[in-house]
Amino acid sequence: MAREPSDQIRSIAEILAVAYSASALRRILLEHTADATGHCRGCRSPTTAAPVWPCRLWEIGKETERIRRSSPPK
Repeated sequence: MAREPSDQIRSIAEILAVAYSASALRRILLEHTADATGHCRGCRSPTTAAPVWPCRLWEIGKETERIRRSSPPK
């Protein structure tokens, strides 16, 4: 399933952990799930093929969740 996050994914997730609400993050994760063919539902577009799931947005969202869980409450 998910790979070890790259430095780029980790960097973006660190920003989103501060900037996005928990509900916005949940919405991203709910929208970017696998369809029956293993492609991302949230990345569908009429002009391009959806990437194989997990897509980068899902990976960023999961890393953002991990960062939030490991951060001490403020």
